[in-house]
Amino acid sequence: MIALSRRRPASITGFAILFAAAAVLSLVDGLVRLPETLAAAQKLYPWVTTDTMIVWHSAWLTIALIPVAMVWLGAIRLARWLVSIGALLRLAGLRAGWELLPGLVIAQPIWAAAWALSLVAVALLFTPASNRWFAEKGRVDLAVFE
Repeated sequence: MIALSRRRPASITGFAILFAAAAVLSLVDGLVRLPETLAAAQKLYPWVTTDTMIVWHSAWLTIALIPVAMVWLGAIRLARWLVSIGALLRLAGLRAGWELLPGLVIAQPIWAAAWALSLVAVALLFTPASNRWFAEKGRVDLAVFE
């Protein structure tokens, strides 16, 4: 773990803030649209309840915050690549449904905002300052005494 007192590049801090904000927005979107998603889920899985859906959305929030901690606290390269692969899959989905995007943005603006924030956050992981952050992980900083 990297000391909390160690300065992080603005791009790493930006990633953490934007990706966490996207995760929270996704949770909010899921909770706002709970009645319609619950009805759709119950068609396939009659045992699903409102509580199940809330736990599901909360679990996804937790899962989304794990790479934030891995990058911000540990400079773990694997997290950068896992988040990047997820972003590439989202972009592939966008490419497949490009003509549906305007309707989705109007129908689900919170989802669209979360989606856009997450893509910007992932892009911040590949700035020169971020590359140095990941490369310097584990090096001993003689100016820091712990």
